[in-house]
Amino acid sequence: MIRRENNLPDTPLWNALCRQADRVSFHMPAHRQGRVFSDEMIRTLARCDTTELERTGDLAEPEGHVRQAYELAARFFGAGETWFITTGTTTAIRIMLACALREGDEVVMPRAVHMAAVHAAALLGLRPRFVRPNSGKPFRDGQPDAESFIAAMRAHPQAKACYVTRPDYYGNTVDLRDIAEEAHRLGMVLLVDEAHGAHFVAAPEMLPPTALSQGADIAAQSAHKTLPALTPASLLHLSGESIACGRISPRRCASLVRVFQTSSPSFLIAASTDIARAMLERDGRACVERLVHLNRQLSDSLPAYYRRICPPGTDLARLVIDYAGTGLTRAEFAGKLDQSGIDAELVDSRRAVFIPSIDQPEEDYAILSEALCSIRPEKNTVQMDRHVRAIEELESMRDSLLSAEADFLMSPRQALFGSRPDAPLHPLSVPDANRLAAEPAAHIIAPYPPGMPIVWPGEPVTEQHRRYLRMLTAADTGVRVRE
Repeated sequence: MIRRENNLPDTPLWNALCRQADRVSFHMPAHRQGRVFSDEMIRTLARCDTTELERTGDLAEPEGHVRQAYELAARFFGAGETWFITTGTTTAIRIMLACALREGDEVVMPRAVHMAAVHAAALLGLRPRFVRPNSGKPFRDGQPDAESFIAAMRAHPQAKACYVTRPDYYGNTVDLRDIAEEAHRLGMVLLVDEAHGAHFVAAPEMLPPTALSQGADIAAQSAHKTLPALTPASLLHLSGESIACGRISPRRCASLVRVFQTSSPSFLIAASTDIARAMLERDGRACVERLVHLNRQLSDSLPAYYRRICPPGTDLARLVIDYAGTGLTRAEFAGKLDQSGIDAELVDSRRAVFIPSIDQPEEDYAILSEALCSIRPEKNTVQMDRHVRAIEELESMRDSLLSAEADFLMSPRQALFGSRPDAPLHPLSVPDANRLAAEPAAHIIAPYPPGMPIVWPGEPVTEQHRRYLRMLTAADTGVRVRE
């Protein structure tokens, strides 16, 4: 247990973090409470927290050793240029969208994107054009297939960019090659939120290909999610081919780093990104191979009422377990893990997502296996059938809402930043009488986990949304609603 420093007065936040340090971590950040770092690095951390000086350099004006670190990262990740972003992929996403688009531009994107992309679209005054199911069947978790992206781009050829989230929280990916080809044919740039895929480059034969290798023009990655970097280390990659042909301006990107990044960026976070890259370059393939083996070994040893979710093209370094066969609600299942001292990355009404670190010890897997095997499933078949039907109904409603077409009464920018609550509406499309009676949402409405918006700012909150949220609460799934 980490102890309170220097006999200070009450420090509740520090104390809470110290208590967290003794638990089994299957969640980000991937340095696993610092256990991946050497003792020397841990002792040195606080002494290295400094600012822009002649000898340290400037992260926003990379020269010398800063430039060298960026170039090493670009070479390893397959980029033309790479920036270390020390205020998270939220910032990287804003820079990425602003680099490719101007106020009023249209962007083809799914409804179900990270909240950072929603807020970026509002800040920049962009006009989202949602991807709709090409087959008519709702997307699983709101994540479109390649054919639907292509159909949406063709339906909105005036759009300047296509925005893709890949992989999603569950490690699923979409093949970008055809999307990239069609985007470039239509004169669009392909922007990819690859927050959960920074490790893909380490083992291309075992893991999905990187966004850059499949034609992305810009990709944003969260180094702290799957690499041993400090929170919230992020990487912003510009494609070399896109720079060469003029689709992306590195000069504009550099200017926007100063706009969106703090003027006091953390050298500690940036240096940890440099270290994470070096670790991955040296040991990444062996680490990924080991994780793939341990994940398979654990899932194969679980009772039949568990099922590992691992469709083709998924991230094999991530462990996603369907626990619906236990009959437990989300809150109950998460509580069982908590009692065993285990923290998963995410637990929804059916699935638990575990993100192992590149050095996750086998003892942690043994603790997780013991905890999962100790859970006994519901034996009442009537109760179990009712439980599974409730989950399926919730999933059906969720997918329908996350795949719905846009229904804006006003733009996201107007909804979030309107000067007066009674300001006149300037709708993106002419609403009918029923929609005029609805009040546009002033913020995102996103059940969490995993935090995908079922309502964007400026859209009406319908009875269907309210019913879904009531059912989530009634099901005792432990879901919170973020607004």
